[in-house]
Amino acid sequence: MTPLFSPINVVAMVLFATALAWRIYQTYRAPRLLPNWAITITIVCVAGSFLAQQKVIVGWLDDLTGKGTGRLVNNVLLAIGVCALLIVFLGSALGPRRPGRVLFELIPLSAAIALMLVAMAVTPPEVRGLALSPKLVHVPGVALFYLGAGIYLIYGLAACAWWIFRYIRTADRHLKIGLKLSAAGLICLSVGSVFRALYIVIAWAFGPSVPILLTVAVPLVLLGIVLFLAGITYPGARARFAALRRRRQHRRHHDELTPLWTALAGIYPNIVLRTTPQGAWERWRPRTVHRRYYRRVIEIRDGLVQLSPYLETDLTALAADDPQAAAEALKTAIARQTAGEETDGRAKLVLPGGASDIESDVRPLLALSAAVSRSKV
Repeated sequence: MTPLFSPINVVAMVLFATALAWRIYQTYRAPRLLPNWAITITIVCVAGSFLAQQKVIVGWLDDLTGKGTGRLVNNVLLAIGVCALLIVFLGSALGPRRPGRVLFELIPLSAAIALMLVAMAVTPPEVRGLALSPKLVHVPGVALFYLGAGIYLIYGLAACAWWIFRYIRTADRHLKIGLKLSAAGLICLSVGSVFRALYIVIAWAFGPSVPILLTVAVPLVLLGIVLFLAGITYPGARARFAALRRRRQHRRHHDELTPLWTALAGIYPNIVLRTTPQGAWERWRPRTVHRRYYRRVIEIRDGLVQLSPYLETDLTALAADDPQAAAEALKTAIARQTAGEETDGRAKLVLPGGASDIESDVRPLLALSAAVSRSKV
């Protein structure tokens, strides 16, 4: 039996924890969306099923409520998880028609669970909860239990894979990667369930068992779980990594804009926006990092607009071509403003405009700020 903290188990546990944390966060943000709840239930059930396969957990469950409980919990949780996953796709695709369709999906699930309970009840106590083997495959209760669980899994997993392949055609590139991994995992799980069902059917139809079918089924199931978890974790993990990169970039750009901001705030203190008091940890929260960055950009823009009547050149355009010359032009404009020189008072264009995002507008400001830092304006 594989130890609880074997390498593959540790990888699976990390994936479970990551996926569950991400889905709980998504459900908290949108608690009224059925797919959010359904996929959270899926992860909880698949994680519980995975743990219920471990020798330590199985032994604890069997000692607590009777022999065979661990095996029953494992298969019931897996069936519920597959049903919840199917509801995820139905809830996303069927719209107003989904309540009746969702309720319909509870019928085969309930039948499968009832069949497993009956099969466990009619199984001799001494063999309850034992793994399927050539010696036990001809025991009616054991065969009925595994066949009932397997048939439902084949149905549910195949249906989920079908929905995934429908979504792949319309998904964006990054979501496609997650969907393909999930589909590969579901196919592995489904094929493993088919092999297990064939093992039982062949043994009952022809007498001798074919152990190779079980030998192939077990690693397929384990591989399928890991691939499925990787698939549902990938989009969220990638989004988190992208958010971290963006946060680091905004923090770095905020600091790089400090020389330019300092020069402008020195002559136009009114550009500094008012802030509310913040706690010790508020400074490092993601939204605080972004807020401070955007605020600095806005303050610099306001300062350049107020200074623009003293400018004799397109400062940011010049900063892109010759940052040092732009710094000198800024220095000259500040000197004119400080000396109280009269101007026509008309503001000039200080940013090129037309950019599709604020990051494009910030590039010339970064070049100008770097030049200001070197020139000590």
